[in-house]
Amino acid sequence: MSDLHELDLVRWIATRAPEVGDDCAVLACEPWGDLLVTTDSVIDGVHLHWSEHGPDAFGYKAVARNLSDIAAMGGEPLWAVIAAVLPRGATRAEAEALYKGAERAGCRLVGGDTSFGPTAMVNATVLGRAPERGTVLRSGARPGDAILVTGSFGRSLPTGHHATFTPRLTEAAALLATGGLGAMIDVSDGLSTDLWHILEASGHGARLEAAAIPRRDNATLEEALNDGEDYELLATVLSPTGRTDGDVSWPAGFTRIGTITDGPGAVVVDGHGNERALVRGGFEHRA
Repeated sequence: MSDLHELDLVRWIATRAPEVGDDCAVLACEPWGDLLVTTDSVIDGVHLHWSEHGPDAFGYKAVARNLSDIAAMGGEPLWAVIAAVLPRGATRAEAEALYKGAERAGCRLVGGDTSFGPTAMVNATVLGRAPERGTVLRSGARPGDAILVTGSFGRSLPTGHHATFTPRLTEAAALLATGGLGAMIDVSDGLSTDLWHILEASGHGARLEAAAIPRRDNATLEEALNDGEDYELLATVLSPTGRTDGDVSWPAGFTRIGTITDGPGAVVVDGHGNERALVRGGFEHRA
């Protein structure tokens, strides 16, 4: 086994590049505003299978997973560029299908590169505009915040959700408009792991209600917490309870699964009130 782990590498890179750390890099472009930049790859045999899912799915997912990152920071996607490595022997029809899939994701393509190699790989970079109120960061969670999620979790790979998900841009914009949004993240590495990203960045803890976590295709609790490849949003929002300046609620499409706590650590509570520690056990992309 390699001693290289994705999270450890990201942390090391972040010590050398302060813009790294959330779902997108945030670059000041005065007087225009903050520019969001994110990039992701789709590799044959790791994220999808060329022979099973086809070139359209490769193009779509390469762009869509970046749009999910833009949504997590409350941004508006503007442009995308893709670099596609087509497998040797790919046909003209397959190449066109890949680019049509990228267009189908819903972001304007403005450039890129095409080449051939031993296996298929598509890299996409998306640039977007940060919201006027400022970029939504993982560090924004506050004690008492409700923990919300979109969609369902677990069994993304066996159900094919990982190839067909819809980036939650509309839901992110609606939640941003409530004025109570604290932190937000794109859940791709597993609900447990990505919640811990927020807790570590904000310096707080969490209490999750096991029965409230929406599960895909009768997934177990462990699958819902750790399977990954969900591409849903995890957000913290001011709870309506205890507010003195009017209630803050959340739009349709979100489910409350817990609360941000003041103390350190995170627990999962079952229907009988029994608690257990929430262990980071998420998904890591490897062949």
